[in-house]
Amino acid sequence: MQDRKVSSRFLAFITAASSLGWIAGCKPQEDVDRESAARAAAQAAAEAKPAMPDQKAGVGVGVQGRSLEGGSEYNPATFVSGPASAYFRTKEKIVFEIQIPHTLNAFVALNGRHPKSHEEYMREIIGNQIKLPKLPAGMVYRYHPDVQELWVESEKKDESNASTPSPPVAGDGS
Repeated sequence: MQDRKVSSRFLAFITAASSLGWIAGCKPQEDVDRESAARAAAQAAAEAKPAMPDQKAGVGVGVQGRSLEGGSEYNPATFVSGPASAYFRTKEKIVFEIQIPHTLNAFVALNGRHPKSHEEYMREIIGNQIKLPKLPAGMVYRYHPDVQELWVESEKKDESNASTPSPPVAGDGS
């Protein structure tokens, strides 16, 4: 009787342990390795791909408010997210369509020319008075003196500057 009691306890323990292992999701090591390799590959691909294509800086390049867009107009959540999204777009519009052109016009009036480099543009035009919208990870602002425009470009473009085309020049047919 004593042996039967011990073996039934042992059997109950083994059953509970295996059930707990199944509930906890124990996987064979090869499955764990395969999943971690797939996760690492997906992360590397996400880091290699820029957050967005190179484009002229304007409304919509900033990070703020992006998660609020794209909902259905019939969704009750858009009653809150719609005005919030419009607020962030308006802030970007003020920066790109009012503050920067006004400061650039003042610079041209004082100096008789546009900024000659990205560094001069950031120092003289943007300076401490204009707060540019925060960009997605991996993207940076870059001024192109040849077309006199501020662009949003991939950060990796700086490392391989020789192999990347610059924005189209006005009047060249592009």
